[in-house]
Amino acid sequence: MDNVKIVTVSSAIRGLGYSSIWIYSSIYMTKFLGLSTFFAALVFMSGGIVSSFAQYGGGRLGDRIGHKKVFTIFLSAVFLMSLILAVSKFINGSTILFPLSFGAIMVLNGFQSPSSNALVSRSSNVQLKGFSIMRVGNNLGWGFGPAMGGFILSYFGFPGIFYFFTVTALISFLISLKVRNIPLNIEEKHLKFNTSNLALIVISVSALLIFMVQAQETISLSLYSDGIFSGQYYEIGLVYMLNGLLVAFTQPFFYKISRKMGEFQALILGGLIYTLGFASYGLDSNLIQMLVSTAVFTMGENLSFPNGYSIVASISRKEKIGTNIGIYNAFCSAGRAFGPLLGGAFLPVISSHILFWIYVTFPGFIATVLLIFFYRTIKNYRERFSKSIS
Repeated sequence: MDNVKIVTVSSAIRGLGYSSIWIYSSIYMTKFLGLSTFFAALVFMSGGIVSSFAQYGGGRLGDRIGHKKVFTIFLSAVFLMSLILAVSKFINGSTILFPLSFGAIMVLNGFQSPSSNALVSRSSNVQLKGFSIMRVGNNLGWGFGPAMGGFILSYFGFPGIFYFFTVTALISFLISLKVRNIPLNIEEKHLKFNTSNLALIVISVSALLIFMVQAQETISLSLYSDGIFSGQYYEIGLVYMLNGLLVAFTQPFFYKISRKMGEFQALILGGLIYTLGFASYGLDSNLIQMLVSTAVFTMGENLSFPNGYSIVASISRKEKIGTNIGIYNAFCSAGRAFGPLLGGAFLPVISSHILFWIYVTFPGFIATVLLIFFYRTIKNYRERFSKSIS
C-alpha cells in the first residue's frame, strides 16, 4: 500500500494547485483576457479532446515501459509547463500563450493519469479500497484548492494562483519520485469485442456522458456562481470546497455502501444522484442553496466515480490495466472536452436557469438509462461478475 499512499499524497498536492486554476481560469479568460465564453469553452474542449488521446497513449506507454516512469516524467513536464503559465501574463500575446499552456497542462496530466491509477490498482489487495483512498486524497486537494485559490485571488490577483500552482506542481513531482515501480509481464493482444470488452465500452461511454455533466464545473458553474455572488471569489471557492471535503470525509461511508449493494448498482445509482444534484443548481439563487445542491451531487460522486475505475480494473488482465484505464480515462476526457462547450455555448442565450441546467445535465440521465439497460439485458456479463460486484 506504500504506492497508494505516495500516489494519493502526490495527487492531493497537485489537486490543491490545479483545482485553483481549473476553477478560475474561465473567469480569467473572459474577464481579464477579454475572450468570449464560447472561446473559453473551446479551450477546455480542445485540451480535453487531445487529453483523451493522451490518456490512451499514456496507458499503453505505462504498460510497456513502466507506470512509474510515465507517472514521474509527465509530472515533471506539468511543473515545467506551469512555469510558462505563471509568466504568461507578463508576455505579449498572453491571450494566446495562456490558453495554449493551460491546454498543454491538461494533456500532460492526461498522459500520467492512467499510470497513477494503474499503480494504485496493482498495489491494492482490494481495488475499490485503493481507488477510494486515492479519491480521498485527491478531493482534499480539490476541496481546499478552490477555497485557497479564492483567498489568494482576492488578495494577490490571478498571478498569485498561477504561482501557487507552480509550487504545488513541483512538490507533487518530487513526491512522485518515491513511487516503487511494479514489474509488468507484457502480453500483446488485440482488442476483441467480447463480454468484458463490451462492459469496458459501455462503462466508458456512460462515463463520457457523466463527465459532460461534471465538466460544467469549468465554465457553467464558475460563471453561474460569479453572476450570483457578483465577483466574491471566496464564495465561489466555498462551493467547490464543500464538494472536496465531503468526498474526503464521507468516502469511507460510501465505500461500505458500495461493497454491500454491489459496484455496478452503486455506479448506476451514483450517476443518477450526481446528475440530479447538478440539475438542482437551476433552482438555486444564493450560497446556501448552492451548497445543498453540491452536497447532493457529491453523494452521487462518492458512489459512482470510484466504482467506475474499480470495475474497469477488475475486468482487465494485469498487463492491460494501464491500457484499459487509459481507454476509460480517454472517454472521461472526451466528456470533459465537450461538456464545457455544451454549457459555454448556451449559458449566454438560455435565460431560464432551470431549463439551462436541465439541458446541460441531460447526458447524465442518458448514461443512467444506458447502464440500467446494459445491466438488465447482458446476462453473460451478470453471470461472469456476479461474485465480484455483489
